[in-house]
Amino acid sequence: VFHQHHGHARNHHTGHGQSEQVPRAHMLQMLPVIFLVLVGLASNFASRDAGTRFSFSETTQYRNERTSASLGISYWVTDEFEDTYPQGTKFLAEFDRQVEIYYVRTVQSDCDKQDNMMYRKVMLAKRTGNAAEVQKARNFPRPKCREMEKIKSRHK
Repeated sequence: VFHQHHGHARNHHTGHGQSEQVPRAHMLQMLPVIFLVLVGLASNFASRDAGTRFSFSETTQYRNERTSASLGISYWVTDEFEDTYPQGTKFLAEFDRQVEIYYVRTVQSDCDKQDNMMYRKVMLAKRTGNAAEVQKARNFPRPKCREMEKIKSRHK
């Protein structure tokens, strides 16, 4: 229903059915976002669980070496590991996959840090105007980035 009031048109809704549909529509729009948040949280909890059960270096607690199936990553586990993750089970396969995901995320994060460091060095060297310093900065070693490239090339 439209009313003309002092030269302005106004739209007045009648009935209560539409006002109840608005919150429902907002909730339906939010469902994909809520779903993504929940999936992200579940993934983080799974990664944390895996992180407490292994180490990428040998320690007194983690002294049994294992190698991941796909990437061949060495990691160490506790003496009780096989009680929880028996050989040949889907639980072990999932654990192995989580170790690899954690490893790749760590390598990528370290690579990003090394890239940022190189970029800062290049920017500082450019300020000096010295081409040799710029080239030296561009050649800043980034071993984690090389490792990430190797992982990507082996597993396309």
